Amino acid sequence: MSKHVSMQNIADRLGISKYTVSQALSGKYGVSEETRLKIIETAKSMGYRKKIIKSSASAELRTRIHSFANHGLPGETYILVWIHTVKQLDPFFWSKVLGGLTQECREKKISYWIVPVPPHQENELNIPDYLDPALCTGHILLGTFSTRAVISLQQTNLPLVLVDHDEPLVNVDCVVNSNMDGAIAACKQLLREGCDSLVFIGSDSYSMSFRERALGCRLAAEAAAEQGQPVALSRWTVPYMTSPTWAQDLAVRVNQLKNGELPDGFICADDYIALELLTLLKRRGCSIPEQCRVIGFDNIEAAAAASPPLSTVELSKELLGIRAVETLLYRKQHPGRANEKVVLAPEFIARASG
Repeated sequence: MSKHVSMQNIADRLGISKYTVSQALSGKYGVSEETRLKIIETAKSMGYRKKIIKSSASAELRTRIHSFANHGLPGETYILVWIHTVKQLDPFFWSKVLGGLTQECREKKISYWIVPVPPHQENELNIPDYLDPALCTGHILLGTFSTRAVISLQQTNLPLVLVDHDEPLVNVDCVVNSNMDGAIAACKQLLREGCDSLVFIGSDSYSMSFRERALGCRLAAEAAAEQGQPVALSRWTVPYMTSPTWAQDLAVRVNQLKNGELPDGFICADDYIALELLTLLKRRGCSIPEQCRVIGFDNIEAAAAASPPLSTVELSKELLGIRAVETLLYRKQHPGRANEKVVLAPEFIARASG
């Protein structure tokens, strides 16, 4: 009997999607630790015998960070690369950024040290004891840090570059993706397909990029209305990765839709949300893209393999890391020049879902 237990059986038992079960049992990102443990326990109790990988998202991130070996020796000048260890950081995205950054450092023969920052230490970024502070020549902050943290590093009077984050209260260099342009491109694609009712799914509290993507959707809807193509844009605030029940919350929103209330298209703040939504819509009996279209963000590997393949917005990852190093070197050579905001253009990837 146990050999016949499938991921779909486990999903049905828990009332969640098969995609969520697959992510949990394979140790991949996109599932809260609480949900992951519940899925593993259910799988074992049902007699699921295939290999279960228990590594959590945060453990996966730490493993990937450590795979980029620190490239420095005692007595050498170095740059410090700071990154959160919190599990909501996507290991797929940030491993790519780190890959570009570390490769650029090696090519330019620059020593660097990667410092993972636990949540309780975010406001106090102290150089590790094993490093000589006098040899530090600059800082690169990966992701969103508090204003207090940014200011504390700025006060060291060393070059400082923010990556994938723009701190409006501090005049500092940054390298970011144009999230708003990506969202506008996604909306325009849906409008070209005749969609006149859209839903954006995401939470402002998760990250600045999610806020920018929501704003891009609103700007696209306003521009369409001005051109005589009114579109009804609404928003579902799903506590993505800030709550262990975000996938269940999304399922509730989908199941609450009455006949005739299904929007023409969804724009999801990232691909993990979009993949979960695809599963829920198909379970509801919705034909995609005939009845509803779905677009995600980030172009993760699973997007192309989805059924149907997920349309998404490709954002620069390796290039973020490369340009961060270049910007830091430029600031070292030109300390008195105006600060720069390097904005990288997105690319819309058209597939069957959108």
